[in-house]
Amino acid sequence: RAGALGLVTSAVLSLAAITLLVYPGLNLGLVFEGGTLVEVHTSEEVSADTLRGALRAQGLDEVAIQQFGAAGSFLMRAPLQEADDVASAAVVNQIKATVQQLDSEASFPRVEMVGPKVSGSFADTSILAVILAGLGMLAYLWMRFEWPFAVGAIVTNGLDLTKTLGFFALAGIEFNLVAVAALLALIGYSVNDKVVVFDRIREALQADPGRPLKEVVNESITATLTRTIFTSVTTLLALLPMGIAGGAAVSSFALPMLFGIVVGTSSSIFIAAPLVVLLVERYQRRQAEELEFQRSVIEESEAETA
Repeated sequence: RAGALGLVTSAVLSLAAITLLVYPGLNLGLVFEGGTLVEVHTSEEVSADTLRGALRAQGLDEVAIQQFGAAGSFLMRAPLQEADDVASAAVVNQIKATVQQLDSEASFPRVEMVGPKVSGSFADTSILAVILAGLGMLAYLWMRFEWPFAVGAIVTNGLDLTKTLGFFALAGIEFNLVAVAALLALIGYSVNDKVVVFDRIREALQADPGRPLKEVVNESITATLTRTIFTSVTTLLALLPMGIAGGAAVSSFALPMLFGIVVGTSSSIFIAAPLVVLLVERYQRRQAEELEFQRSVIEESEAETA
């Protein structure tokens, strides 16, 4: 019952996460959305409303302004332009000129420009990386364990991944290449956790093949519980300072990793192993039905012959 409850809860949370991906959706970073990003440092007297009014007067209505850090620090993001505009840096020059009219000593420590072809290439490559990582894990697990273990781990990983993406959408964290790195790291971390449990299950089954599977699974989870929790807590303690004090530079990695480790550890205990039990029992039941059917066919054939 606990395993079924865990599977249902996980599936419901994943469906909720998919809903969040539809609305409000991911906060795509510059590398995926394309456009121009300009970091601006001005005097404290310059406000976001003042900048917005000055840009509007220059016809730059679509430039989004976000204040961050100390007063006078802003991030300005212009939407995607044509490749020629990106190459000539026309929008960047116009933004700089407008800001310098308000503060001649303004500085621009960071300027990033991504054209439509480059952003599309980054998106395709990132999707391919996640798919290849999933297929690689599936192949590894299929060779190392029986198919129910491989399918259980991959399905559980998929549920973990959707929840983490939902966390991105819910928290409004920028989804960029650093976020993709976090997802790939979480895939490996989550699979490693599950392999430890699966190894213990396999060892117990090999030592006593006649034992009930549910009993073996419960004992294996209990035996590896301390190791799983200690590993997760150690990793969380290492990431926690990054998540709290790392700022925007590492938030796309640290915060999803903190969330994903909690989700991945929980799924190793409550989702992956019960799912394996469900798959094995269904497979055994199907085999029993096929044997029963074959036996009945043979008996009917012998009766007709007699």
